[in-house]
Amino acid sequence: MYLIGNKLPKRDKLGLHSHIEKEFLRAFSFLISASLESKSEKVILIKKARLQIETLKQLVRTEYEIKIIPEKAYLNIELKLQEISKMINGWLKYSETQNPRTLPGM
Repeated sequence: MYLIGNKLPKRDKLGLHSHIEKEFLRAFSFLISASLESKSEKVILIKKARLQIETLKQLVRTEYEIKIIPEKAYLNIELKLQEISKMINGWLKYSETQNPRTLPGM
């Protein structure tokens, strides 16, 4: 995202793209924190990261649709976001089975 930002006009770079960069950092912060937390706190942080990644998918799509980023960059980012999303969902399922108290209704 940072490399793409270098090629954008100032208006786009400081607008939507800046917000997207901040959301990426927030998502990765949640993931780093989750890796270092106890089992009970891990699930909460993974869920927050999952929400951030899903939000990012929509924001990046919007950025592409209003022609801020080129198609090639969009497809590359989207592919990576989908892969990250799959990994997060797998981690979440594993973490929930390891800590049954975090399951809904318990």
